[in-house]
Amino acid sequence: MKRKVTILIIVLSVIITAGTGTGLGLYFWLNPLGEGNENLEPGTVLSSGSFVQFDTAHWGEGPVQIVQLENDDLQVQFDNVEIANGPDLYVYLSNKSIFYGTFDSPGDYIDLGLLPYNKGTFSIAIPESTDINDVKSILIWCLQFTVVFTYAALS
Repeated sequence: MKRKVTILIIVLSVIITAGTGTGLGLYFWLNPLGEGNENLEPGTVLSSGSFVQFDTAHWGEGPVQIVQLENDDLQVQFDNVEIANGPDLYVYLSNKSIFYGTFDSPGDYIDLGLLPYNKGTFSIAIPESTDINDVKSILIWCLQFTVVFTYAALS
């Protein structure tokens, strides 16, 4: 009987781990969002920064910038970036310039929608009515687990 209980505990531990942490991490590592391969439109760079790493599961690297295009539209441009993959990743323009860990709040933000790629060169349009004067960072936010994946402070 004791052996059956031990086996049951081991099986349950594997199922719980696969469903919450390690298993999801492995799933997203094996199934990345893909790679963007866009030609970025020229324009005036209004602010820029580089993504940072919190830990081995929550990180990003590479430059990102807010650009005003020749037709006055605004874009966030990701230039040869790599971002850790995960579930439900969104791009936010935040009023915070620094995040102290993955469980920090996103601050006041403008939601630009789902992150389309986790690698490469691509852009995301900023809605016309957006006031970017208070935007201090570009944030990659995991909505499902309410955590910061990475961010780039803008200057």
